[in-house]
Amino acid sequence: MIQPRSRLIILWVALLLLGAGLFIWALRAAPLQEIVSVLAQLQTWQIVTILLVNSGIIVLFALRWWLILGRQGYRLPYAAITGYRLAGFALSYFTPGQHFGGEPLQVLLVRRNHKVPASTALAAVALDKSIELFSNFLVLTVGLLLLLGSGLLEGLAVNQVLLLSIPILVMPITYLSFLKRGARPIAGLIGRLRGRMAGGLNRTEDQLGDLIQSHPNLFIQGLGVSVLVWAVLFFEFWLMLRFLGLNVDASQLLAVVIAGRVALFAPTPGALGALEASHVLVMQALGFDAAYGLSLSLLIRARDIFFALIGLGVAALSKA
Repeated sequence: MIQPRSRLIILWVALLLLGAGLFIWALRAAPLQEIVSVLAQLQTWQIVTILLVNSGIIVLFALRWWLILGRQGYRLPYAAITGYRLAGFALSYFTPGQHFGGEPLQVLLVRRNHKVPASTALAAVALDKSIELFSNFLVLTVGLLLLLGSGLLEGLAVNQVLLLSIPILVMPITYLSFLKRGARPIAGLIGRLRGRMAGGLNRTEDQLGDLIQSHPNLFIQGLGVSVLVWAVLFFEFWLMLRFLGLNVDASQLLAVVIAGRVALFAPTPGALGALEASHVLVMQALGFDAAYGLSLSLLIRARDIFFALIGLGVAALSKA
């Protein structure tokens, strides 16, 4: 009988192979010489600028979580929260599904290093993730609707992605609405399946519900932070494309950003292959050379690996 850990390893390897296959397919879309030529345009100051802009995004990412913990009575050092958020990103990046995986590490770090109760830490991370998912899918849905109306990406599977994004969009807000009315949906479900887990989840959802009721503006503040993050993200994409020698208008920039962000929901580690394939397809749909799409993906991947390695270092130094 295969042990649970072995199953996880087999799954990770299978998804890694799937991502590698997509990556190889994407590489075949453009000669390696063209990709090298595009990337060779980058100067040292441009690479440093990209890293600085992304550092700003990382700092903004931590703001929402820091605000939530503060409302719970735990005003932790912002630098520490930023480091923990980066450590969570690192774990998510190297495991299947880039948007999930690092949350338990975030809970563990604030518990061990700042004595935040487990249920409080879990409630803060859950609310932070709910707001993040809602804002992400809201932007993706609106972006896809705009692209669908413009006909800019005609021929790509925009309709199918849109149909998937709308139901997922309402899930976080529906869950938080249940909590505000006093319901405990996850604890109730788990309690029927595994009674031992119900107590901890009840305490977590109790705190989450109390937090939403006592600070009704917290969700709006969290969305405000998300707006700032997305604004800087669009600027970063524009900057990277500009540095790679490609001038795009607002609609084209929207298409590139949306395609890349949708790809990050792929289950492969670090969205391997999915990111490259999405950028190749969107660049070809926009009438640009596929080499630009691959160059952009490789630049993003190098940047993400750089920060993910820093995140792993933070986790190690934090005695996680």
